[in-house]
Amino acid sequence: MINRSRYQLVLLSLLFICSHLMNAQKAMTLNEAILQGLMNNFEIQIGQKNNEISRVQNTWGNAGRWPSVNLQAGMNNSLNDRFGTTNETGWFSAGVAVNWVLFDGFAVRIRKHRLDDLEKMSDGNAAIVVENTIQAIILGYNKALLEKERLNVFESVMKLSKDRYDYIQHKFDLGAGSSYEVLQAKGDWLTDKTNFLNQEMTLRSAKRLLSYLLALPPETDFELTSPLEPGLMDYQLAVIKDKMEVENRTLQNQYLNLAVLDKAIALEQSARYPRLSLGTGISTNYYPDALNTNESAAALSGSYSLYANLALSYNVFDGNRVNRNIEIARIQKEIGTIQLDDVKSRLVNQLYDFYDLYNVRKELYLLQVENLETAQLNLEISTEKYRNGAITSFDFRNTQRSYLETALRQVQSIYNLIDANTNIVRITGGIISEYDQP
Repeated sequence: MINRSRYQLVLLSLLFICSHLMNAQKAMTLNEAILQGLMNNFEIQIGQKNNEISRVQNTWGNAGRWPSVNLQAGMNNSLNDRFGTTNETGWFSAGVAVNWVLFDGFAVRIRKHRLDDLEKMSDGNAAIVVENTIQAIILGYNKALLEKERLNVFESVMKLSKDRYDYIQHKFDLGAGSSYEVLQAKGDWLTDKTNFLNQEMTLRSAKRLLSYLLALPPETDFELTSPLEPGLMDYQLAVIKDKMEVENRTLQNQYLNLAVLDKAIALEQSARYPRLSLGTGISTNYYPDALNTNESAAALSGSYSLYANLALSYNVFDGNRVNRNIEIARIQKEIGTIQLDDVKSRLVNQLYDFYDLYNVRKELYLLQVENLETAQLNLEISTEKYRNGAITSFDFRNTQRSYLETALRQVQSIYNLIDANTNIVRITGGIISEYDQP
């Protein structure tokens, strides 16, 4: 009986420990979150599959270099009835047919180079998806950190309000305070507690959004261990502009698109050349006795035929279709060039906006750091004055509110600066190299 009780106690202890470990928060840095997202994010998985399709399509066979080989087999039957005389004929046929385009105006080589460019474009699109994902994870992670810091601010203010409420309640119990002050302090404490509870829900929502980006279940809980740091940078506009023009993925894809359009023109021009093709094959027939009433048909069994033919064709005139297709391809190339200029102009404008925004937000962050130091000092002094009776509870509450608003603005300024910096890193093509290492 004692051994059984010990066994049950050990089992319950193990279950409690396992349950605690399963419910424990998993520590996760920003780089670990990015690595998790790169492995599991749904958009990245879709992009990888699309990229895989481009690699499968990029072959010489798909470009038309190799011949087509067809195996042919058939069974043929006929029944003739003429003036009461029945004649039944049946035979099996089999053969191999080979068709090979030997020359079609260099179209095979052009199509292969076009497939190479399309695969590179697919790589570029996959890289853009990765950039989007990394940026979303960085902002999602820091958004959760922001909400966590905001929660800490609300908690500190709530505790301070609770201490004030307890202090006034204690004074009232000793007959040194008024019920109005008690009710006022209690109302302030309940308001701060409400803000704290709402912020807890906001933090959980931010973590769930991050879990979605990492392709984790929404109930996954983790502790964010990387700090909410702004990472102050001194950007030079000319330097980051040159970097953007060289490394921006969207621009690189536009250049590849122009290369594809060049291949389209060359492919249409290949129709002006003659076309040389080879057709060869072998076929045989078999006439079984069971299917033939005419004995002479058996003599045809085992016969075969072999052929090899060359065909040369040249399009002399087809209603000017080739010239129209070439002209359309050239116009599409012009459209692609205009689109490239449009993308360049749009990206340059965005870069200027991001640069100005970053510098303004950096100045605002430095101001908010100074404001927070002042607000903290003011709160400490006001707390001491309030306990000494030098200021009223209304004045002290105003100081609390001022500190709360300043602290919230300060943590928000950190996130805003991170957001602006991430935009610059992303548009200059450096987000993958900077953030994809664990």
